[in-house]
Amino acid sequence: MSLILKLKKNKNIISLIFIFLFSIFLFFSNDSDESSYIENYFIELYSFISYPHTWYKNIFLVKNENQILAQKLVTLGLLNSKLENYKIENEKLRKMLDFKESYKYLSLIPANIVNNNFSMFVRSSIINVGSVENIDKNLTVIDENGNLVGKTISIGENNSKVQLISDNNFRVSVKIGKSIGQFKPTYNNKAIIEGVLKTTTLNIDDIIYTSGISEIYPSDIPLAKVTSFSKNDSNMFQKVEAEILVDLENLYYVFVIN
Repeated sequence: MSLILKLKKNKNIISLIFIFLFSIFLFFSNDSDESSYIENYFIELYSFISYPHTWYKNIFLVKNENQILAQKLVTLGLLNSKLENYKIENEKLRKMLDFKESYKYLSLIPANIVNNNFSMFVRSSIINVGSVENIDKNLTVIDENGNLVGKTISIGENNSKVQLISDNNFRVSVKIGKSIGQFKPTYNNKAIIEGVLKTTTLNIDDIIYTSGISEIYPSDIPLAKVTSFSKNDSNMFQKVEAEILVDLENLYYVFVIN
C-alpha cells in the first residue's frame, strides 16, 4: 500500500518525465522498426507506471459504490418495517371501529396508550384522554377485542392512569362455568381464580367473564381463560389457574366505557 501511495503522490512528476522523454523520441523518430519498438516500449512503460494509481482509484470507486448500496438496503429495510407497522396499526384501528359499531349501546371513548409502568408489582398505563373527554375514576377499560384491560384510577385534564388487570392489587369478581369466583393476578400475565366450587364443571380454555356483581365492571367482559384446575377432597373449592387474554405488552389502543 505504501508503494501505491508513493506512486500516487509522484504521479504528476513521473508523467511529466515520461512526456518529456516521449517528446524527444518523437522529435528524432522516423518510420524505422527501431522507432516502432521504442514507441511501444514507452507506451508499455507508461501503462506500468499508471497501473497502481488506476487500480487504487478503481478500488476506491467500488468501495464507495458498495457503501451507497448498503445504505440503500438499510433504507429499504426501514421502509418495509414502517409499512408493516402501518398495516398492523390499520388492522387494529379497523377492529376498534368494528367493535364500536357492534356495541353501540355502550358509550365507548377511544384512547391511545402513551406510557407504561411494568414493574414487578405495580402495573399501569397512561392513556391520552382525561376530564376533557368526561373520563372519571373507576371506569372500565377494554381492548379492541372487548377483553378487560383494567380501570381508571387517577384523572388529569388530558390523560388518565389505568390500573392494569395484571397489577398485583387488581381484583374483580368473575363467573366461571356456573360458579362465581374472584380473579387474582399472579405473575407473567397469569392469575388464580379463588372461590370456585368443587362441584363446578370446568374445561381447559374455558373463558372467564366479569360477573357484574361489582359496581365498576359491567357483566360478561372476557378477561382470562382456564389453563389448569385441580380438586382436593379436604377443600370445597377448586384450585383454578388462568391466563390473561389481553396482550398488555403490545397494547396501543383501548376503549374506556363511560
